[in-house]
Amino acid sequence: MWSRVPTLQSCHVVSPLFRGLFSCLVLFSVLAQQAQATDPDLTTITPFGAKLGTEVVVTFNGSRLEDAVEILCNDPGLEFSELTVDEKAKGRKITAKVKVLGNSPLGVHRLRIRSKSGITKIANFFVGPYTVVDEKEPNTDFTAPQTVGINVTVHGRIDNEDVDYYAVEAKKGQRLTVEVEGLRMGTYYMGAAFFDPYVAIMNASRFELDARDDHALTHQDAFASIIVPEDGTYYIQVRDASYGGHGASLYRAHIGNYARPIGVIPAGGKPGETLTVKLLGDVAGDFDQQVVFPSKKPMSFGIFALSNNLVTPTCNPLWVSSLDNVLEVEPNEAHAQATPMAIPSAANGYISSETDIDYFKVAMKKDQQVDVDVIARRVRSAIDSVLTIYNAKGGRVAGDDDRKRPDSWVRFKAPADGDYFIRVHDQLGNGGPDYHYRIEVTAVVPKMKITSNEVRRYVQPDVEIPVGRRVAFLASVSRENFGGAVTFTAGNLPAGVTIEAPATWASDGVVPIMFHAPAESTLGAKFATVTGTWQNPSNAEQKVSTNLVQDHLRIRGRNQGNYVWRESLDTIPIVISQHIPFDVKIIEPKAPVVRGGSMLLKVVATRDEGFDADIQLLVLQNAPGVNSSRSIKILKGQTEALIPINASGNAPIRESHITVRAIAKVGNGSVEICTPFIKLRVADMYMKLKYVTSAVERGSTLDFPITIENVTPFEGKAKVELIGLPNKVTTEVLEITKDSKDITFSIKTDATSPLGEHKNLFCKITVIENGEPVLHNIGSGRLRLNNPPPVKVEKKPVPKAAPKKAAVVVKKKVLSRLEMLREQQKELRENSK
Repeated sequence: MWSRVPTLQSCHVVSPLFRGLFSCLVLFSVLAQQAQATDPDLTTITPFGAKLGTEVVVTFNGSRLEDAVEILCNDPGLEFSELTVDEKAKGRKITAKVKVLGNSPLGVHRLRIRSKSGITKIANFFVGPYTVVDEKEPNTDFTAPQTVGINVTVHGRIDNEDVDYYAVEAKKGQRLTVEVEGLRMGTYYMGAAFFDPYVAIMNASRFELDARDDHALTHQDAFASIIVPEDGTYYIQVRDASYGGHGASLYRAHIGNYARPIGVIPAGGKPGETLTVKLLGDVAGDFDQQVVFPSKKPMSFGIFALSNNLVTPTCNPLWVSSLDNVLEVEPNEAHAQATPMAIPSAANGYISSETDIDYFKVAMKKDQQVDVDVIARRVRSAIDSVLTIYNAKGGRVAGDDDRKRPDSWVRFKAPADGDYFIRVHDQLGNGGPDYHYRIEVTAVVPKMKITSNEVRRYVQPDVEIPVGRRVAFLASVSRENFGGAVTFTAGNLPAGVTIEAPATWASDGVVPIMFHAPAESTLGAKFATVTGTWQNPSNAEQKVSTNLVQDHLRIRGRNQGNYVWRESLDTIPIVISQHIPFDVKIIEPKAPVVRGGSMLLKVVATRDEGFDADIQLLVLQNAPGVNSSRSIKILKGQTEALIPINASGNAPIRESHITVRAIAKVGNGSVEICTPFIKLRVADMYMKLKYVTSAVERGSTLDFPITIENVTPFEGKAKVELIGLPNKVTTEVLEITKDSKDITFSIKTDATSPLGEHKNLFCKITVIENGEPVLHNIGSGRLRLNNPPPVKVEKKPVPKAAPKKAAVVVKKKVLSRLEMLREQQKELRENSK
């Protein structure tokens, strides 16, 4: 019987609860002593849940599990024993006994396998209040269902176009409720295709008494609930909404007489407070229940409804904050009826019908500024809230719809003293018991959120530190209503492990955080907290502190781009893994990289004998305004490589600590470590140059003068090269000192050098500082190549020719017609001879 109400009030919803975190050490009977494994992976677990107070043998399937030594669980309530590696499975399967303690929190528990060389991603194991039974095929025909008892949890699977039917006996006047956990189980996160459950309760005539596809409370999972109209057999249908399905479309169908409320008022309470809330929307009617809020604000919290000594298998989420609650007083559909509230406080209510609109009244002073935050979908309400603020005359002064997707939020500054009215309604004009909300009105105060950056899309960084090595990741710091340095500390680290977050990044938006494990570390793991703290330098009493959060994707939308459900975890498993056969370090530059300049960053590897694999090198985070090559490797058998880095012309002048990620294949996977931090200094150019645009004829020589303004004195001589000259144009390399005022290059051109204006001439200047080159690239000069003018050739005078004698023209006699005939006859006679 369920009388321990406080035990039933921890809830695992969009973000999991990380209270009393511990790693559950396990015994192992068989450990495969095989080649070194890396990057263990966990794909499925069976069974995927159990009843409170029972013990089950769980099979964990994945890869590279041959050196598994421990099961880690972030939640209390589970004990593990008899971890066994299946030697025949070649690292693809292990088993362990999982004991669910009687006081274990209901809901999802997140399990990982720790091997000697790393840690797997999360797999979900569900704890429920009811006996677990397995689906038995065939049960795809309505006339041949699987008969089950009341108050059971069925573990089933929907194959393609599969429909599962269950028959249960029920009495008139009882509740009959079925809720399916399908998509929420997270198999889609682990690589399976999409699964959208549909559930229906039918009578013997195959009439649907209640049916549902999706609901805000259960995401894309489903539930149905009825009051049984008469004694008899009732049928539960479970399928994919579009008649899809596949081998990983697993579900837990909770079939019983339990309540299924869909709304809660008030929707939140204070830490440590005992509060009576009203649970709305159950088919048997609304009812009250007492709830004890946790003393510290957790990542998530909720109430498991308890009615007739039966507990709802999944919770209704609640919000935890230090604000006083204000409950709406109906009617409050107009300014004159508005429910008064103070600053700060939290208004709680629900939109009861399609025509319902709720108003709250707050008094404000001129220029007083407040944040107004509607918390609705974040406690799984169905409302798509629209928030509007009016002045006493009814004029709209502020409003919002979906700032917090789909919850509403607005920052409002009062233009004058007076009363202001907060209105909330549903965007589509809907309403009902599941349209509950909480409106928090607070003064504008400093706030901070810290999240770890994904190492690749949808993948959060794991902190797996080989003994004697170090790893790092990037954390994004979002500051609201303040600016300044944030310092980082860590709690519950494994023995000897230290955290390092360089002060040079403390005021930036992205901060590198590194963990060091000494060489004498013992293999193991703990769930640690990483806390960022800002202290107001002008007010010792004002401090903001928050834990770093990792957003683990549990459910992803069909288009792969939208989060459907992510879990925010505020502790990180810190794993000390076995020795790896290489280490890396950066040779710290003794000279800066200057604006517009470049540098070769030297990385050196130490290899164990017999290890000669390539080592990929990537700068974890470049200094602001600095870029680095991402295609550099320490090649097989070599021990060092140079990473080219370049600083932009406006790179911030500052010192930054940088580290380089080193990734190599070890055994049958890859491992990653980081170099120790080194300081990289970005400095201004040591000198400024002034160019004169010049022109020269092809084939000629030109003196090309440049004026020098030395800004930073340097010792010795600097080498100066003029870069960017066109083809077949040459000049010499010159030298300058800190006292040089100008420099002149003698430029030689060729008759075939390309014509036109060449705009990108710059000087590459190498200054030696502390024995290392400081490379400047300073431009930009212009040089124009012209054709030489044409050569003028004087023409020699042409002598006059002697006058020609006129030719005597003898005119031919013109023959008469008779004479022409005589001549033709004469010619014929001669030809005939």
